[in-house]
Amino acid sequence: MNIMVTGGTGFVGGALVKHLLAEGHQLSVLSRSEGKDSPIRWWSMRDGRFPAESLNGVEIVINLAGENIGGSRWTEATKNRIVSSRVNLTRQIVAACRERRDAGEGVPQRLINASAVGYYGTDEKATFTEEDGTGRGFLADVCRRWEAEAEEASLLGIAVIRLRLGVVLGPGGGMLANMDRPFRLGFGGVVGSGRQWISWIHRDDVLAVIDQAVQEDAMIGPYNLCSPNPVTMAEFCHALAARLGGKAWAPVPAVALRLAFGEMADEMLLQGQRVLPKRLMERGCRFRYPRIDEALAAIYQ
Repeated sequence: MNIMVTGGTGFVGGALVKHLLAEGHQLSVLSRSEGKDSPIRWWSMRDGRFPAESLNGVEIVINLAGENIGGSRWTEATKNRIVSSRVNLTRQIVAACRERRDAGEGVPQRLINASAVGYYGTDEKATFTEEDGTGRGFLADVCRRWEAEAEEASLLGIAVIRLRLGVVLGPGGGMLANMDRPFRLGFGGVVGSGRQWISWIHRDDVLAVIDQAVQEDAMIGPYNLCSPNPVTMAEFCHALAARLGGKAWAPVPAVALRLAFGEMADEMLLQGQRVLPKRLMERGCRFRYPRIDEALAAIYQ
Protein backbone atom coordinates (compact mmCIF):
# COMPACT_ATOMS: atom_id res chain seq x y z
CA MET A 1 0.00 0.00 0.00
CA ASN A 2 1.01 3.62 -0.55
CA ILE A 3 0.76 5.20 2.92
CA MET A 4 1.34 8.68 4.30
CA VAL A 5 2.22 9.04 7.99
CA THR A 6 2.06 12.42 9.72
CA GLY A 7 4.07 12.73 12.91
CA GLY A 8 6.31 9.98 11.60
CA THR A 9 9.33 10.85 13.75
CA GLY A 10 7.60 10.77 17.14
CA PHE A 11 7.57 8.04 19.81
CA VAL A 12 4.78 6.09 18.12
CA GLY A 13 5.21 7.40 14.57
CA GLY A 14 8.90 6.57 14.33
CA ALA A 15 8.30 2.96 15.36
CA LEU A 16 5.31 2.73 13.02
CA VAL A 17 7.33 3.94 10.03
CA LYS A 18 9.96 1.24 10.62
CA HIS A 19 7.21 -1.38 10.99
CA LEU A 20 5.43 -0.35 7.79
CA LEU A 21 8.67 -0.31 5.82
CA ALA A 22 9.43 -3.82 7.05
CA GLU A 23 5.96 -4.86 5.86
CA GLY A 24 6.82 -3.66 2.34
CA HIS A 25 4.61 -0.56 2.13
CA GLN A 26 5.53 2.60 0.18
CA LEU A 27 5.80 5.48 2.62
CA SER A 28 5.50 9.25 2.63
CA VAL A 29 6.20 10.98 5.96
CA LEU A 30 5.11 14.47 6.97
CA SER A 31 7.20 15.89 9.78
CA ARG A 32 8.25 19.24 11.19
CA SER A 33 11.87 18.24 10.58
CA GLU A 34 12.44 16.74 7.16
CA GLY A 35 14.30 13.45 7.26
CA LYS A 36 16.63 11.84 4.77
CA ASP A 37 16.03 8.12 5.27
CA SER A 38 15.48 6.26 2.01
CA PRO A 39 13.19 4.91 0.56
CA ILE A 40 10.83 7.21 2.46
CA ARG A 41 9.48 10.24 0.64
CA TRP A 42 9.72 13.11 3.12
CA TRP A 43 7.46 16.17 3.28
CA SER A 44 7.56 19.14 5.61
CA MET A 45 4.98 21.81 6.45
CA ARG A 46 5.95 25.01 4.66
CA ASP A 47 4.53 28.14 6.28
CA GLY A 48 2.15 25.92 8.22
CA ARG A 49 0.54 24.63 5.02
CA PHE A 50 -0.18 20.98 4.43
CA PRO A 51 1.32 20.07 1.02
CA ALA A 52 -1.67 18.79 -0.96
CA GLU A 53 0.70 17.39 -3.59
CA SER A 54 1.96 14.93 -0.98
CA LEU A 55 -1.29 12.96 -1.41
CA ASN A 56 -0.51 11.95 -5.00
CA GLY A 57 -1.01 8.21 -5.17
CA VAL A 58 -1.59 7.86 -1.42
CA GLU A 59 -4.10 5.17 -0.50
CA ILE A 60 -4.06 5.52 3.31
CA VAL A 61 -3.29 8.49 5.57
CA ILE A 62 -2.24 7.72 9.16
CA ASN A 63 -2.47 10.99 11.07
CA LEU A 64 -0.46 10.86 14.31
CA ALA A 65 0.83 14.44 14.39
CA GLY A 66 0.42 16.54 17.50
CA GLU A 67 2.28 18.76 19.97
CA ASN A 68 3.42 16.87 23.08
CA ILE A 69 0.59 17.36 25.58
CA GLY A 70 2.77 16.53 28.58
CA GLY A 71 5.88 18.40 27.58
CA SER A 72 5.38 21.54 29.66
CA ARG A 73 2.96 23.60 31.74
CA TRP A 74 -0.22 24.43 29.84
CA THR A 75 0.10 28.13 29.11
CA GLU A 76 -2.38 29.62 26.65
CA ALA A 77 0.32 29.49 23.98
CA THR A 78 0.99 25.82 24.69
CA LYS A 79 -2.70 24.97 24.59
CA ASN A 80 -3.04 26.78 21.28
CA ARG A 81 -0.18 24.71 19.83
CA ILE A 82 -1.76 21.50 21.13
CA VAL A 83 -5.04 22.37 19.42
CA SER A 84 -3.52 23.67 16.19
CA SER A 85 -1.18 20.71 15.71
CA ARG A 86 -4.15 18.34 15.85
CA VAL A 87 -7.35 20.11 14.84
CA ASN A 88 -5.95 22.49 12.24
CA LEU A 89 -3.67 19.93 10.60
CA THR A 90 -6.49 17.40 10.33
CA ARG A 91 -8.70 20.09 8.81
CA GLN A 92 -6.00 20.83 6.23
CA ILE A 93 -5.62 17.14 5.34
CA VAL A 94 -9.35 16.82 4.72
CA ALA A 95 -9.39 20.10 2.77
CA ALA A 96 -6.59 18.80 0.54
CA CYS A 97 -8.60 15.63 -0.09
CA ARG A 98 -11.65 17.73 -0.97
CA GLU A 99 -9.63 19.81 -3.42
CA ARG A 100 -8.37 16.67 -5.09
CA ARG A 101 -11.86 15.22 -5.38
CA ASP A 102 -13.23 18.46 -6.84
CA ALA A 103 -10.37 18.47 -9.35
CA GLY A 104 -11.21 14.91 -10.41
CA GLU A 105 -8.09 13.48 -8.81
CA GLY A 106 -7.87 10.43 -6.58
CA VAL A 107 -8.27 10.66 -2.81
CA PRO A 108 -7.06 8.24 -0.11
CA GLN A 109 -9.29 5.29 0.65
CA ARG A 110 -8.80 5.47 4.41
CA LEU A 111 -7.92 8.01 7.09
CA ILE A 112 -6.60 6.43 10.29
CA ASN A 113 -6.68 9.32 12.72
CA ALA A 114 -5.24 9.38 16.21
CA SER A 115 -7.25 10.61 19.17
CA ALA A 116 -6.96 9.80 22.87
CA VAL A 117 -8.88 8.33 25.79
CA GLY A 118 -8.94 11.90 27.12
CA TYR A 119 -12.03 12.13 24.88
CA TYR A 120 -14.07 10.74 27.80
CA GLY A 121 -12.93 13.26 30.38
CA THR A 122 -11.77 12.11 33.82
CA ASP A 123 -13.56 9.98 36.41
CA GLU A 124 -12.46 7.73 39.29
CA LYS A 125 -15.51 5.45 39.20
CA ALA A 126 -16.92 5.24 35.67
CA THR A 127 -15.84 2.75 33.01
CA PHE A 128 -15.87 4.02 29.43
CA THR A 129 -16.28 2.22 26.11
CA GLU A 130 -16.79 3.51 22.58
CA GLU A 131 -20.52 3.73 23.33
CA ASP A 132 -19.92 6.66 25.70
CA GLY A 133 -19.94 10.29 24.67
CA THR A 134 -17.30 12.93 25.22
CA GLY A 135 -16.54 14.33 28.67
CA ARG A 136 -15.43 17.68 30.02
CA GLY A 137 -12.06 19.35 30.20
CA PHE A 138 -9.41 20.69 27.85
CA LEU A 139 -8.28 17.30 26.52
CA ALA A 140 -11.85 16.09 26.00
CA ASP A 141 -12.56 19.24 23.99
CA VAL A 142 -9.40 18.80 21.90
CA CYS A 143 -10.25 15.16 21.15
CA ARG A 144 -13.85 15.97 20.27
CA ARG A 145 -12.79 18.71 17.84
CA TRP A 146 -9.96 16.56 16.45
CA GLU A 147 -12.29 13.66 15.71
CA ALA A 148 -14.94 15.94 14.23
CA GLU A 149 -12.41 17.28 11.70
CA ALA A 150 -11.34 13.75 10.77
CA GLU A 151 -14.94 12.60 10.35
CA GLU A 152 -15.45 15.25 7.67
CA ALA A 153 -13.41 12.99 5.39
CA SER A 154 -16.26 10.46 5.41
CA LEU A 155 -18.31 12.96 3.36
CA LEU A 156 -15.72 12.46 0.61
CA GLY A 157 -16.18 8.71 0.60
CA ILE A 158 -13.07 8.13 2.74
CA ALA A 159 -13.32 5.47 5.47
CA VAL A 160 -12.40 7.09 8.80
CA ILE A 161 -10.96 5.14 11.74
CA ARG A 162 -10.53 7.08 14.98
CA LEU A 163 -8.03 5.49 17.38
CA ARG A 164 -8.42 6.72 20.96
CA LEU A 165 -5.00 5.95 22.38
CA GLY A 166 -4.33 5.36 26.03
CA VAL A 167 -0.99 6.07 27.69
CA VAL A 168 1.55 4.46 25.35
CA LEU A 169 4.37 2.56 27.05
CA GLY A 170 7.59 1.51 25.39
CA PRO A 171 11.36 1.85 25.57
CA GLY A 172 12.98 5.19 24.91
CA GLY A 173 10.06 7.57 25.24
CA GLY A 174 6.51 8.26 26.23
CA MET A 175 5.35 8.46 29.83
CA LEU A 176 8.15 6.24 31.14
CA ALA A 177 10.86 8.53 29.79
CA ASN A 178 9.92 11.11 32.43
CA MET A 179 8.81 8.73 35.16
CA ASP A 180 11.22 5.84 35.55
CA ARG A 181 14.37 7.70 36.63
CA PRO A 182 13.30 8.25 40.27
CA PHE A 183 12.33 4.57 40.49
CA ARG A 184 15.71 3.53 39.09
CA LEU A 185 17.36 5.62 41.79
CA GLY A 186 15.19 4.09 44.50
CA PHE A 187 13.02 7.02 45.54
CA GLY A 188 10.06 6.85 43.18
CA GLY A 189 6.59 7.11 44.61
CA VAL A 190 2.88 7.04 43.94
CA VAL A 191 1.62 10.16 42.21
CA GLY A 192 -1.27 11.93 43.95
CA SER A 193 -3.92 9.79 45.61
CA GLY A 194 -2.99 6.70 43.59
CA ARG A 195 -6.66 6.03 42.90
CA GLN A 196 -6.67 7.68 39.47
CA TRP A 197 -6.95 5.26 36.56
CA ILE A 198 -4.35 4.76 33.83
CA SER A 199 -5.66 3.28 30.61
CA TRP A 200 -2.40 2.19 29.03
CA ILE A 201 -1.08 0.19 26.07
CA HIS A 202 2.29 -1.16 24.97
CA ARG A 203 3.59 0.48 21.81
CA ASP A 204 3.89 -2.87 20.03
CA ASP A 205 0.14 -3.39 20.47
CA VAL A 206 -0.49 0.08 19.04
CA LEU A 207 1.46 -0.89 15.93
CA ALA A 208 -0.43 -4.17 15.63
CA VAL A 209 -3.82 -2.44 15.75
CA ILE A 210 -2.78 0.20 13.22
CA ASP A 211 -1.54 -2.60 10.98
CA GLN A 212 -4.96 -4.22 11.34
CA ALA A 213 -6.66 -0.94 10.43
CA VAL A 214 -4.48 -0.71 7.30
CA GLN A 215 -5.39 -4.20 6.16
CA GLU A 216 -9.05 -4.61 7.14
CA ASP A 217 -11.69 -2.62 5.26
CA ALA A 218 -14.30 -3.52 7.89
CA MET A 219 -12.62 -1.37 10.54
CA ILE A 220 -14.34 2.00 10.71
CA GLY A 221 -15.33 4.48 13.41
CA PRO A 222 -13.90 4.86 16.93
CA TYR A 223 -11.70 2.28 18.66
CA ASN A 224 -10.29 2.56 22.16
CA LEU A 225 -6.63 1.67 21.78
CA CYS A 226 -5.70 0.56 25.28
CA SER A 227 -5.12 -2.64 27.23
CA PRO A 228 -8.19 -4.54 28.47
CA ASN A 229 -6.63 -4.27 31.95
CA PRO A 230 -6.34 -0.64 33.06
CA VAL A 231 -4.63 -0.03 36.41
CA THR A 232 -4.72 2.61 39.09
CA MET A 233 -1.75 4.94 39.52
CA ALA A 234 -0.83 3.10 42.72
CA GLU A 235 -0.85 -0.26 40.92
CA PHE A 236 1.21 1.19 38.08
CA CYS A 237 3.83 2.73 40.39
CA HIS A 238 4.18 -0.42 42.47
CA ALA A 239 4.55 -2.55 39.33
CA LEU A 240 7.18 -0.16 37.95
CA ALA A 241 9.07 -0.15 41.26
CA ALA A 242 8.98 -3.94 41.46
CA ARG A 243 10.32 -4.24 37.92
CA LEU A 244 13.16 -1.81 38.61
CA GLY A 245 14.08 -3.47 41.89
CA GLY A 246 12.73 -1.02 44.42
CA LYS A 247 9.64 0.22 46.21
CA ALA A 248 7.23 3.06 45.55
CA TRP A 249 7.75 4.64 48.96
CA ALA A 250 7.97 8.41 48.46
CA PRO A 251 4.52 9.76 47.48
CA VAL A 252 4.37 12.75 45.16
CA PRO A 253 1.80 15.15 46.66
CA ALA A 254 -0.89 16.67 44.48
CA VAL A 255 -0.16 20.20 45.71
CA ALA A 256 3.43 20.02 44.45
CA LEU A 257 2.32 18.82 41.03
CA ARG A 258 -0.31 21.56 40.76
CA LEU A 259 2.29 24.18 41.65
CA ALA A 260 4.67 22.81 39.02
CA PHE A 261 2.27 21.98 36.20
CA GLY A 262 -1.02 23.77 36.89
CA GLU A 263 -4.03 22.56 34.87
CA MET A 264 -1.95 19.89 33.13
CA ALA A 265 -1.30 18.16 36.47
CA ASP A 266 -5.01 17.70 37.14
CA GLU A 267 -5.99 16.33 33.74
CA MET A 268 -2.92 14.19 33.05
CA LEU A 269 -1.43 13.17 36.41
CA LEU A 270 -3.93 13.52 39.22
CA GLN A 271 -7.05 12.37 37.39
CA GLY A 272 -7.66 9.65 34.85
CA GLN A 273 -10.24 7.44 33.20
CA ARG A 274 -10.91 3.70 33.14
CA VAL A 275 -11.35 2.83 29.46
CA LEU A 276 -11.93 -0.58 27.89
CA PRO A 277 -11.25 -1.54 24.23
CA LYS A 278 -14.71 -3.01 23.71
CA ARG A 279 -14.78 -2.84 19.91
CA LEU A 280 -11.30 -4.34 19.54
CA MET A 281 -12.22 -7.18 21.89
CA GLU A 282 -15.39 -7.82 19.89
CA ARG A 283 -13.18 -8.15 16.82
CA GLY A 284 -11.14 -10.81 18.59
CA CYS A 285 -8.07 -8.64 19.12
CA ARG A 286 -5.35 -10.49 21.03
CA PHE A 287 -3.01 -8.12 22.83
CA ARG A 288 0.63 -9.12 23.02
CA TYR A 289 0.95 -7.39 26.39
CA PRO A 290 -2.46 -7.35 28.09
CA ARG A 291 -1.16 -6.92 31.66
CA ILE A 292 1.04 -4.18 33.10
CA ASP A 293 3.66 -6.56 34.54
CA GLU A 294 4.06 -8.21 31.13
CA ALA A 295 4.43 -4.85 29.39
CA LEU A 296 7.03 -3.58 31.87
CA ALA A 297 8.96 -6.86 31.68
CA ALA A 298 9.21 -6.46 27.90
CA ILE A 299 10.33 -2.82 28.21
CA TYR A 300 12.90 -3.39 30.98
CA GLN A 301 14.51 -6.64 29.91
